[in-house]
Amino acid sequence: MTFEHVFADLGGIPANRLTDAQGLAGVLLAAANAAGLNPANPPVVKIGPKGVSAADVAGLSGALPQRGLEVIIKRFGAREVRTDARRRGPVTQAIHPEGP
Repeated sequence: MTFEHVFADLGGIPANRLTDAQGLAGVLLAAANAAGLNPANPPVVKIGPKGVSAADVAGLSGALPQRGLEVIIKRFGAREVRTDARRRGPVTQAIHPEGP
């Protein structure tokens, strides 16, 4: 089984779109649904003095990450976009040289 990871740097996003926790959660949920993911729980968004942290845990079956990224770009109104996609192999067991 392989996985595709999509990375993006987005620029030119109005600041008010990045400080609205409820709006950010909505964007994450819409992106997950567009990508064909099945969110396990509502997205978690925390806004602190040094920026934003967000997480959306979802199942991976049949995911189309590019579709999710398109939703994020459109909803945020990004004017600058740089993307990269990488295929990843299967997750392997960690090696513990010091024992079990």
